[in-house]
Amino acid sequence: MSYLIDIMKTRHNIQFFSDKIPDKKLVDSILKKAHLLVPHKNNFWYYRVKVYGPEHAEEKRLIGMASVAGEGKDKFRGGDEKDMKRLGEIYDEWSSQENRKNGYAKIDGCNFNMQVTAPYLLVYTHQKNYMSKSQENASYFKSGKQKEIFKKETNSVDNFDWVIQASMHGISTSYICAENKLYASFCRCYFYNQFIHSDILRPGDDTAFMLGIGYKDETKPYFPSLVKKPTYDEIMEWV
Repeated sequence: MSYLIDIMKTRHNIQFFSDKIPDKKLVDSILKKAHLLVPHKNNFWYYRVKVYGPEHAEEKRLIGMASVAGEGKDKFRGGDEKDMKRLGEIYDEWSSQENRKNGYAKIDGCNFNMQVTAPYLLVYTHQKNYMSKSQENASYFKSGKQKEIFKKETNSVDNFDWVIQASMHGISTSYICAENKLYASFCRCYFYNQFIHSDILRPGDDTAFMLGIGYKDETKPYFPSLVKKPTYDEIMEWV
């Protein structure tokens, strides 16, 4: 079996990260490799990645609250200050050591996507009309060729390239993490509410997804997905 396939098999989305914090230099080196190696259409970057380290634990707690899942989540979307206070109480009770003994049973129909509380959290946001200084100063751009392409791309009403670019960067980063014995876990199940506002998730931000990076908490329970994958023939069509 190829080394690449081994890495792809190693990668898994997980819910719980260990308290052990990866070396910042290691995470930075992974992100630098992804930045250099991931391809981009016409060499334009229409996304930004904001990295929130361990020092942002309280803000991540608010994102954890905003990631509420289960049948009880709907009563909190668009909720008032009282609702958010109750959500915080449910979050703290659900994530407690006592509830861990119960296999993290839902509380008031709620559970949470705890991967957003990872030691390092990458937030992929839309960077509109982005042209870096290094690109502007490049001779190819100054020649006018790249400038015309950039103008055409940024004027496109239906430009979803940034989501594609961000996704390619995200999955590539997760593979490099797996190579370095780290886990990278995706999440885009969250909502914004003014009463649990944080710099991580702000009104008006166009966020594609978040990617938590850290070590897997081997002491927590993990359950296999109940959703069956479609068969190969149901997805792939040779024409």
